[in-house]
Amino acid sequence: MAEISRLLSKGDIIVYPTETLYGIGGDPFAPGNPMKRIALLKRRPLDQPFIFLIPDIRFLEENGIPLSPGVRKLTERFWPGPLTIILNVPLSSPLAPIAHEGSIAVRVSPHPFAQTLFRHRRFPLISTSANLSGASEEQARDPETIAKTFKNEINLLITEGPLKASPPSTLLDARSSPPRLIREGAIPFRDISSLL
Repeated sequence: MAEISRLLSKGDIIVYPTETLYGIGGDPFAPGNPMKRIALLKRRPLDQPFIFLIPDIRFLEENGIPLSPGVRKLTERFWPGPLTIILNVPLSSPLAPIAHEGSIAVRVSPHPFAQTLFRHRRFPLISTSANLSGASEEQARDPETIAKTFKNEINLLITEGPLKASPPSTLLDARSSPPRLIREGAIPFRDISSLL
């Protein structure tokens, strides 16, 4: 895992497993503009924002991103887990350079790969499905399909075989109060609403 962390820090692009599907990722602060390269790789618009996996709730505090009491309650209940939260990023935050129009979408993954990687280095990991933009997400569950799709365009494919179908993460926009539910996924809206 230390070697994977080193590869990411020098700008390599990897495919890795999560609890939902395989993701394409990189270190957004590494040389070579990994975010742009991944967007081009997936053939997705360059201005389309990414989701980032982060180590834990404390990572947000370390980077100067405030959480309302309600959102903090949600993170304490559902992280690590399939809840993605869009948050405002202050200009003073170290994460401001990778924010999209002043905000960032983050989640904490329970998958052993992410948990182990973040024990080696604390950073935001780009997380987007390992398929071409507009293609079925089913393609992002099969490592053989992923390898054929991207051929020599990725530096490392970490595989644990085909992944079972599962719902995507639930998406919550916490830039306003009360937070707005955008996409229902693995966590039902009713479970979130009951805490808010």
